[in-house]
Amino acid sequence: MPPAALHVYKPQDVCPHALRRFVQWNMDIVGVPGVEAEAELLAAITMFFDRVGISSQDVGIKVSSRKVLQGVLAKYGIPSELFAPVCVIVDKIEKLPREKVEEELGALGVPPETIDGVLATMSVRSFEQLEALLGSDSDALTDLRRLFELAKGYGYDDWLVFDPSVVRGLAYYTGTVFEGFDRSGNLRAICGGGRYDKLLGTFGGADLPCCGFGFGDAVIVELLKEKNILPSPGHQVRPSCVGDCGQAGLLA
Repeated sequence: MPPAALHVYKPQDVCPHALRRFVQWNMDIVGVPGVEAEAELLAAITMFFDRVGISSQDVGIKVSSRKVLQGVLAKYGIPSELFAPVCVIVDKIEKLPREKVEEELGALGVPPETIDGVLATMSVRSFEQLEALLGSDSDALTDLRRLFELAKGYGYDDWLVFDPSVVRGLAYYTGTVFEGFDRSGNLRAICGGGRYDKLLGTFGGADLPCCGFGFGDAVIVELLKEKNILPSPGHQVRPSCVGDCGQAGLLA
């Protein structure tokens, strides 16, 4: 599908770099089951960063797969219906102390041994460590190794960071997930996305392999401001009014 920039509205409290109304760039690929699709999406993101003056020293992209967490839970015999709520909690690992994460996982009925296994896996940072945990026949390991090989071929592997703690909180993701982050640690996630092969079926259609990302304007604008490279528009926008010149009639 062609990329699109849309006005997005969210029913959320306003906080730094998170707005109720913002512009979001969406890009999705439909019908490609392999990680070649994710490689294309990541190439588009890194190309954008490069063209606006952001380097891999400024921004990284954390990459993992939801199949990693699925594999860990299956290893400990945890029922599949707990997978989605566990993902929601794991997605908050960087925001919550370990004790709180353990408490929330325990409240779901996840045994202490499994909690230790989940948290140990989330700290893994190499494919060799992941293989030791999940085995060489792991689908997650195969997909991730292939994706990083493709990234190297494209020439953007220096942007990527393998981080199993990235699961994305939304329930519809089924495989690869990724999230752009500010390496200085000052800002929220810059962009994010992943694979969602089962989403169309939930709306009554046939399941199709899909992956995509969303990239809002709020955080990237703050990063460009911090680096003093936010471009200035070559024109001025002047409010005007049509008909009744009250507040409702102002156009920008």
